[in-house]
Amino acid sequence: MINQEIYNESPTYCHYFFNLIEGSDLLVELEKNLIDTLELMRSIPVDKQQYAYQSGKWTIQQVFQHLVECERIFAYRALRFSRFDSTPLPGFEEGMYIDNSKGMHQSWEELIREFELVRKSTIALFKTMTPEMLAFQSSANNVAYSTRALGFMIIGHGLHHTQFIQKTYL
Repeated sequence: MINQEIYNESPTYCHYFFNLIEGSDLLVELEKNLIDTLELMRSIPVDKQQYAYQSGKWTIQQVFQHLVECERIFAYRALRFSRFDSTPLPGFEEGMYIDNSKGMHQSWEELIREFELVRKSTIALFKTMTPEMLAFQSSANNVAYSTRALGFMIIGHGLHHTQFIQKTYL
């Protein structure tokens, strides 16, 4: 279970995502989630990769593309916060990102590799941070987060989507 202080370092909507995480060691949980997500991605049959459970919903491949894009954005925010940058950061429209990526021609294998590289980069970033860097708070999308909370948000957001894929798509 995540340390209670993380809940005080993030907006209320993040708490749902945090509750999905088993442990409280950020680096351990990032690594564990990397392994579990790669295992899931590699297990998805070819005929399911472009599957959407309902018309107008994202395909499994689009969900994983969403995870990669959100992780990049959350990690960028974490980098800024960890450098004690208090400049408020804007939000982003996740649906627009997927809509605008529909012309991409990325294979499933390329997406798996991209996820792995992005996550390893995220882990490397968080490994460099001091306790003061992790505790620093600033705002993104008009709400305050700590750097540490952004790291846990990456994990919880990923867990939310991978659990939804397993339950609804597969």
